[in-house]
Amino acid sequence: MRLTTLVAFVGGALSVVVSVPAAAATITDVADAADADDPIDVNLGVVFELVRHTGLITRENTQPPPDDPSGKLRSANVKELEWERLKMRLRPRLEVGIFRDLSLFTEWPVVLYDAQTTRFAEGTSSGNSTIVRDLAPNAVPVVDGWEQTEGSGNALPEISADGKYGFPGRPYNAWGVNQDGSFAGYRAGLDNPSFGLRWSPLNNERDETKPTVTLQGDYTAPFFTQMDPTGDVISDAGAPGPVADGLHKFHFSTGMSKRFAILDPYFQVDYTIPFVGNTTQQLIGHQPRQFGGFVAGVEIVPYEDKSLKQRLSMELSGSATYFSEGRDYSEVADLFKEMTYTDQFVRLGGKAGLQFKTLDIFFINVQGLLNYDTEHFLTIEDFGKDLGDANDEIDLDNAAERNPFYNPALDTVGRRLRIEQSLQMGFLAHIGLTF
Repeated sequence: MRLTTLVAFVGGALSVVVSVPAAAATITDVADAADADDPIDVNLGVVFELVRHTGLITRENTQPPPDDPSGKLRSANVKELEWERLKMRLRPRLEVGIFRDLSLFTEWPVVLYDAQTTRFAEGTSSGNSTIVRDLAPNAVPVVDGWEQTEGSGNALPEISADGKYGFPGRPYNAWGVNQDGSFAGYRAGLDNPSFGLRWSPLNNERDETKPTVTLQGDYTAPFFTQMDPTGDVISDAGAPGPVADGLHKFHFSTGMSKRFAILDPYFQVDYTIPFVGNTTQQLIGHQPRQFGGFVAGVEIVPYEDKSLKQRLSMELSGSATYFSEGRDYSEVADLFKEMTYTDQFVRLGGKAGLQFKTLDIFFINVQGLLNYDTEHFLTIEDFGKDLGDANDEIDLDNAAERNPFYNPALDTVGRRLRIEQSLQMGFLAHIGLTF
């Protein structure tokens, strides 16, 4: 093809794209109703997710320098376990337009497979692992003033069942990790559903001079049996444990997109606020993490035919999500049979994908993702809280001042766990119909 012909073809294609109103970017597109030529939109789809999450579990240890065995002791982070989680999930989704640029939606995830496994990290063995050293039936590592091997001595009635005091009412080193560094745990089942509202007060398709702005608010209800790392038996793949977290969650987001020729850049910010509900009262001490962040990306539309109602687009995006501190289901909760209080961290991620729509009826969207979590502690429980007595210190021999969730074997400085090299790689496929 000659250069002049190519220029004429590209210029003609761009003029068609610019002159005809274009649909909003997928992230801001809302099913609507009450249009003259389209009384109602109903979007029915399902998302399939396959995500592999890996990380290196390290632990603080007091030891001499590696090149000077007789040198001064200092705290070092030593490699312990290579951790892996493979999760497959379906997310059926229904969105129904109820007025112009206003819709209701529901999403009901189903976890098909969720498996965690560990093995010793390179250079670690049962002979030098600090976890194996402290693992039952060996003696529980204690600190001065905290000699109990089961619980903290706290007399709160909700954590003092069977005459044992503290959480979870058993030896602090009765963990799920084996002497050879191995662990295998399996979960599957129905997760909690979400219900929400989406509204676009501005729509680029209706007015080309304005961007599409979409607001969303949704609520996740704790319908199903929640995970309980202190008691769930998850070693048998044929009888997996539950997957729901037992939390009320309120999620809010604001997104914006604006079409320019074949480019449709977008930006979205969101935040999730979880609350412990009545269904989680048996999980004493649950303090879920709040999280929120932003995603910025662009859809590139190299092909769009309005007469055939077809559209092919490519998508690239980057994101950052902040996770607050909290006592929740961490990467090591099932391994050590308790929720752990984790440090704050940031998840940095990116996605790339392709989407094809045809006849305004069928669409398919495939994406690849890569996320990285910044290094952070997984066990940072405080000793307790001073009640304002004369010494201005936490008295470990005073049960009222001690934190009942503190585990001296995991939360003491010099024994804390960290996760490093935390990577998520995954694949998503979204298939759906529009009626």
